[in-house]
Amino acid sequence: MKKSTLAIAAVALLAACKKDSTTTTTPTPTPTPTTKTFTFKADGTSITLDSAKATLYNLGVAPYNREIDVYGFKGGKTVIEFHFLPKTGKQNASTSFSDAWLTYADDTKTYDSQSGELNLTVCDTVNNKIEGTFNFSGKEFSGTATKTITEGTIYVDNMKKQ
Repeated sequence: MKKSTLAIAAVALLAACKKDSTTTTTPTPTPTPTTKTFTFKADGTSITLDSAKATLYNLGVAPYNREIDVYGFKGGKTVIEFHFLPKTGKQNASTSFSDAWLTYADDTKTYDSQSGELNLTVCDTVNNKIEGTFNFSGKEFSGTATKTITEGTIYVDNMKKQ
């Protein structure tokens, strides 16, 4: 009798430890990346920047007084540079402090904005975020070459204040 009681206890123990084949485990969902990027096309060629930084500073030129500089980097080089008023909405692209001054640089030339626009949907100088779109036609600073920048999306999430 002792052997049969021991055998029954062993079978009961094994049955209790056996995994129920009808139980399913729900996998933990992988979060969808929400990384926003700073991208544009230069004469139709897509460019995604490696990084960008912004600086909010006092210009000292009335009536504008405060400006934001944004520098965008690709392969360790500054390829895009913006100077604009710290406000949301549309700003015309030109080479004036009253508008947005947008610049693109390739390996050989620098092109300053002659026309176009910067349209900021977020310009948050407290939480250090800038988001929006841009496009412009640029002309070489000391020459006649031109560059067309289209389909630009600006995203910066770090801003130094001077």
